[in-house]
Amino acid sequence: MSPWRSLLVIAFALTVPAAADTLLLADGTQIEGCYVRDEGWRLLVWNSLQEVGGPAVEYPRHEIDSFTVSRGEEWDAHPSLPDLSVTFIEMSPMLAGLHGIVNYDETGAPTINADIPATRPEQATDPLLEPGVLARNLKLSYAPGEEIVLTAHVRNMGFATAGPFEYEWLIDDAVVSAGRHHGRLAEMEQASFETTWEWQEGEHYVTFRVHPADPEIASINDTATDAMHAWPFVFFVQPALVDAWHQNRTAYGTFSFEDFYRWHVDIMNGLFAASRYPGAPDGIRARVRLGRIAYVRDSDDPLYTERREDGVLYNQGQWDWCRDADADRVWDPPTHEWRNQTEWSLPHELGHQLGLVDWYNLDCEGVEWHTWPDSGKRVSHFQRHPMQMMHWHGPHLWGEVDAYYLNDTWNMPRGHFGDHYFAIPGECFLRVVDVNGEPVADAQVEVFQRGAEVDPAAAPQQDHGVTYYRVVEDGNFDRPVSRDPVIVGTTDAEGLLRLPNRPVREVITLNGYHRRPNPFGNINVVGNRGLLLLRVTKSDRPCYYWLEAFQFNAAWFRGERDRFTIPLLTPYAGEGCPVPPKSVAAERTGDAEARVTWAAGAPRSLNVLDRAIGFRIYRRISDDGLNDRPWFEVATVGPEAREAVVDLTQYPDDTYWYGRTERFAVSAIGECGRQSELVEVVLAEP
Repeated sequence: MSPWRSLLVIAFALTVPAAADTLLLADGTQIEGCYVRDEGWRLLVWNSLQEVGGPAVEYPRHEIDSFTVSRGEEWDAHPSLPDLSVTFIEMSPMLAGLHGIVNYDETGAPTINADIPATRPEQATDPLLEPGVLARNLKLSYAPGEEIVLTAHVRNMGFATAGPFEYEWLIDDAVVSAGRHHGRLAEMEQASFETTWEWQEGEHYVTFRVHPADPEIASINDTATDAMHAWPFVFFVQPALVDAWHQNRTAYGTFSFEDFYRWHVDIMNGLFAASRYPGAPDGIRARVRLGRIAYVRDSDDPLYTERREDGVLYNQGQWDWCRDADADRVWDPPTHEWRNQTEWSLPHELGHQLGLVDWYNLDCEGVEWHTWPDSGKRVSHFQRHPMQMMHWHGPHLWGEVDAYYLNDTWNMPRGHFGDHYFAIPGECFLRVVDVNGEPVADAQVEVFQRGAEVDPAAAPQQDHGVTYYRVVEDGNFDRPVSRDPVIVGTTDAEGLLRLPNRPVREVITLNGYHRRPNPFGNINVVGNRGLLLLRVTKSDRPCYYWLEAFQFNAAWFRGERDRFTIPLLTPYAGEGCPVPPKSVAAERTGDAEARVTWAAGAPRSLNVLDRAIGFRIYRRISDDGLNDRPWFEVATVGPEAREAVVDLTQYPDDTYWYGRTERFAVSAIGECGRQSELVEVVLAEP
């Protein structure tokens, strides 16, 4: 921690208010009497109530251990001050979006509605493959030199009248216009300010800033900056709800619904920049902005139902706090807990407006007809990267596939959903290897699919020597994992099996994603069919694995568009390995310990390859697939050892959502580190 931060900690520790937040840093430093704003990749901290609404101290997330929010009555006291807020900046004309005009057929193929006025004159020969023809008449971009009207909206969120003030417009941090508002704004009164700009290609930013002449409650809302290439959201809200939010201070630091929810749009952008991956080293290029707040009484309001005569919505996503049942409601202020924390569900939900999917749809608790032979429990699956915004609400970054998808389509209209599921490499292979990394030949591979049912009336087909079975195509993607395999094959001498490219109804989206024949067949954009269960069997020993469309998408975006190989590590061993142990057992010796025992396998001959020079003990938790929650090493012992005591409190900090079945396995170690097959046992539940 820097010296000046240390001085702040000391100074403000001497004047801790009655109720405020406590921040614990990763280095053990505790800061009391502060006020925390959680933005996911960072925390912004005010060290006193007097600082709230102004500049804050920034702490990167990795410097944080934990924090608690505890705010008393003084937090919600109404200062007798004005508070000018730049609530949003409109850009006109608005560009067309695709929300509400993308249709899906029984195979899940998305097409732009060809029956609305904007698309009807441009009927495509094949709507599935010619989205650009259908969208030809939609205004999807600005022309260089086109006049853009920029309108900034300012509202007094304080509790005293605001006097005249100066304002300025900036483009890319350069002042392009300035003026003075000579009038006064009463509490909750609004004013609008307009300028124009000739569109230029590239990434440009517009800023509107007010310069109040009098003291205010906050300064952080005096400025709004938006990327002009950003996708605009429209928020619909009932005025009475806005008035209710005005009664209390929020986590943002002001008494304003508009500030609080504009802040969440800014958080999305901050998380975009911080979401860096191998294929997105600079984060996500795309940006979002709050394009308009529409104050409406109910869903009959013309602003709420606005869809132009051409049948198109001119926004790139919307969210509303407007229900007909609440039209005459007298709103209470939001709860103390709700308004004083980040509403992490909103970035997640707005992610859907951009076309991002729920990755938790790849979770699967399993089915009763696919169970582990040793425990009898269902083979379950929990998405392998759950700590991402579109799997769980929370202070998480956007996931790897989300980052690539948004970067790939940053200048395209929103309205397609999950069409990145179609981004699958041209040829996909499994490579089955043993514990020593060597190929497993002649292993039987059976592939089952969630959301599908094998069509009993259809004959099996072959693709490169691998058999696949057609499935029922009736639009029902909610089926569980299939009882019967959709693919059956055998690995070759290199342990390889090429997954067949199953037939599909081909479709191309306006984003350019093409659903071609692929291992998932007619994969749908929600992802029901984006999950395959594999049963690999060798020497009558079955092992289960899961394949997610997520990993195929990630490979495609990383550049593996022609060929993608997935390794599957099995517990098998080939020739030239030591004799495996026998009589493996495990028992609990207390609440936090287990003893694993075994006997040495009888040597098959005097061959030195049979000789064990030690034993390795492994542990596995859960009934997920072997590539979901794999075996991890817990001990290595010498050749005379016949038991090992394992500390049950030490294990990977993974997610064991569907259960915590405990397994142990032992392998014999031969010369040069070669191992025998793993001999496993289930630890009895306490």
